[in-house]
Amino acid sequence: MNKTKVDIVRGLLIAFASNGQIVDYDQIRRLARLHPTDVGEYLDEARKGLNVGEPDFCAIVVNEDGVPGTGWGNTAHAAQEIVESHKYWHDRRFMNNVAFEKKYGALPEIPGLKED
Repeated sequence: MNKTKVDIVRGLLIAFASNGQIVDYDQIRRLARLHPTDVGEYLDEARKGLNVGEPDFCAIVVNEDGVPGTGWGNTAHAAQEIVESHKYWHDRRFMNNVAFEKKYGALPEIPGLKED
């Protein structure tokens, strides 16, 4: 797995979420230059850096028909995660650290680097 591409996927997800957008799998594939069979694997790897309690930004990635991927179970759960991801990353984009930490309790770990 290419770590740079994982970071690119994370950045793309955060950028789309902070703008209140959804994106389809094929757009992520093209923007991150992934093989079609690798998109799910990279999304799974991208979500590993989320803190406990952070919304799953992978929810904003849908099929071309706008339906969440098979791993989401029902669309109501995915819809709630989309709303929460949009709000969380919009706030992160526009709120200073102190205000964001006061509201959410912590700053997100990604897309920044974690110490090993």
